[in-house]
Amino acid sequence: MRSCRYACVVLMASCISSAPAAARSANIVIPAGSLRTALDALARQTGISIGMAGTLPATHTRKIDASDVAQALKRLLSGTHLRAVRVDATTWRIEPEPRRAARLRAADTRATTPPPTEGADIIVTASKRDERLSDLPVSITIVGNHALDRLAGKRGLVDLLATTDGAFSTNLGPGRDRVFLRGVADSAFNGTSQSLVSLYVDDARIGYSSPDPDLRMVDIDRVEILRGPQGTLYGTGALGGVIRIVTTVPDLDRVSGTVAGEATGINNGAVGGALDGTVNVPILAGRLALRASAWTETMPGWIDDTGRGKRDVNRTARSGGRAALRWAIGNGWTATASGIGQWIDARDSQYATKGLSRATSIAEPQDNDFVSGMLDIHGPIGSLDAQSTTAIVSHDFGSTYDASSMAASLGTTVPVAYDEDRSIRLVTQEIRLSDPTARHPWIVGASMLDATTRLKGRFDSVGTDILARDDKEAVFEAAVFAEGTQRLTPALDFKLGLRGFVTVSDIEQQGPDEQSTTKLGVTPSATLSWHRDDTGLLWVRYASAIRPAGVTRAIATSEQRIPGDELQSLEFGWRIRGLDDRLSLSGAIFGALCEHLRSDVVGSDGLFGTVDAGNATNYGVEFGGRFDAGRTMIDFGTTIQRARLTSPADDRVDPDDRRLPVVPDYSARIGVTRRFSLISLPASGYLTARYIGQTRLSFDPALDRPAGDYVTIGTGVTLADGPRHWSMDIENLLDGRGNSFGFGNPFTLAATTQTVPIRPRAITLRFAIDM
Repeated sequence: MRSCRYACVVLMASCISSAPAAARSANIVIPAGSLRTALDALARQTGISIGMAGTLPATHTRKIDASDVAQALKRLLSGTHLRAVRVDATTWRIEPEPRRAARLRAADTRATTPPPTEGADIIVTASKRDERLSDLPVSITIVGNHALDRLAGKRGLVDLLATTDGAFSTNLGPGRDRVFLRGVADSAFNGTSQSLVSLYVDDARIGYSSPDPDLRMVDIDRVEILRGPQGTLYGTGALGGVIRIVTTVPDLDRVSGTVAGEATGINNGAVGGALDGTVNVPILAGRLALRASAWTETMPGWIDDTGRGKRDVNRTARSGGRAALRWAIGNGWTATASGIGQWIDARDSQYATKGLSRATSIAEPQDNDFVSGMLDIHGPIGSLDAQSTTAIVSHDFGSTYDASSMAASLGTTVPVAYDEDRSIRLVTQEIRLSDPTARHPWIVGASMLDATTRLKGRFDSVGTDILARDDKEAVFEAAVFAEGTQRLTPALDFKLGLRGFVTVSDIEQQGPDEQSTTKLGVTPSATLSWHRDDTGLLWVRYASAIRPAGVTRAIATSEQRIPGDELQSLEFGWRIRGLDDRLSLSGAIFGALCEHLRSDVVGSDGLFGTVDAGNATNYGVEFGGRFDAGRTMIDFGTTIQRARLTSPADDRVDPDDRRLPVVPDYSARIGVTRRFSLISLPASGYLTARYIGQTRLSFDPALDRPAGDYVTIGTGVTLADGPRHWSMDIENLLDGRGNSFGFGNPFTLAATTQTVPIRPRAITLRFAIDM
């Protein structure tokens, strides 16, 4: 069972004017319901604060009539192997019973603790302090084991996002995709602009102006996806939102491990497979533990190159590992040092010009090498919670394109290759202090970021080597931030946040010009939320975020500075439940305004540049839910939005089509999961369907290509026999041929129709064993 970091979380506080719990003599009456709602009701009735160590089990409680708080807590926690410890007159802490007592109680009774389910209330850290999902007034999706188990054969972040709402991506291939949230999209091309979504592993930022490194989802506890600008807590670049990959922490007490293997076959394509494993070893019981994972994978190809007479050319290899060393220093302090390394090598790109094939003169290999190291120190200072996170990232990725169409203008012979190599070095440091147990929770912190991006591009042919690009960008950012919550009534809270920052950018491009800019600014946020125990959470939220200034390069001889993007948004959101917690509904109505939207484009020379596309707006609605009908679970979601340029700053924009690239106006998904018994063993099966509406590639009519407007269906089954787990997954069940993306080679884009077909029907068999 996966361990949880200690989370001291306020479940609920009383009205500010209420009397201390110890002074009350009236009976306490708690209605039947889940353990979470029962604790909420107890806290509100008595004015106490309740803290929780770990995750509440999905337990249902009977109606309780008690004379005091201690008696009520004892009855509520009966059979859960949890106990309540009194901290002071108005504060209680819930924690696991001592092991020996828990074993004796388990032997004497038949009560068991139901395991947490994905629909249950959990502790999330997206707000940079531990909070229950049911208390967090922000549009967030938590993707846990339920969705991770469906990723056999495709275990990257982009694959995971396909199970959620409001998240979209390009489809250039593993390690080359850009991710977009809440309809905030600037370009389908991998230029040098800072990403619009901030990517984190645990509390460390791992991306800046790079595509998604496509880390394989191995030994992951959950993924937290925050939609909408998050500039107050996460700084520059978080215009569309934030994605946090939360890894499983080392277990200080137990040796454990998992080994898994996969085999994948693609219709009219190749076969591939994967091996991954995880081991957890306590070095000093209760004090020091190591947890490590490793993986190797061959992703089968399905694109043929008729020009070179080769089949399945887009075969891709991915291998890597992650290790974490956790030390319980003492007095509540812990230190965790961790590292990640992953290497992706694609033999060729995955676009086509006709069906599932194309014709090129040379191979177009791609690679993505990612290495990071992190140090997290966390512990109490008095009643406060302190944390320091340091991270270093080295990210290198390269692309080769067939540029034979440029031979005449370059004065060379065919074939011609364009080789582009980019490197990013990122150093971040953040220190923060919070008081999660206060009646008015707050957090303050300071952060530093130093990012250096280097890009070099060359045209290569026989006897010729021409330097085309040699760009460098160095960005330094320092910031302080704070956020606090004020309770207005027992059900109404007001949260206010503010971040002050300074950003210094030094940009050099091939040629004599250099640009330097300094920006000082603030990114505020404000949230008014209403919470009722038996209903859920409603909120109205204002938020903002910015992206630093850049340099435009629409063609090779044109350079000038462009201002940074500034985005402001307003949303009305909800997360409600009913039918004894069997039904949950969530969503948001949102609107956003972005000024000076920077966009990467393809110049007339085939090279990527950056322009100020102008001002843009997006408004729409996200709606999703889940219904638990016993053995059957139904989950669904839809996104309807209108992301448009309102004041184009580029003459190449089509006045009749101002849609932002990549993101569709309409998308929807539905999934049905059924639990059953197979050969007397627990099993489950699922069926999913996802629709992606029509999308576009670029603002430029000469380069724009339609994509999207297709449906994919997937199905699968799992079988568990103690520590052994089998699964079979079928992707693209109907073997459709939708066009997921309209780009592959910038040098032939204007002259050819390029598509990236969705992967043909693929069947994956997976076997895993827990040790």
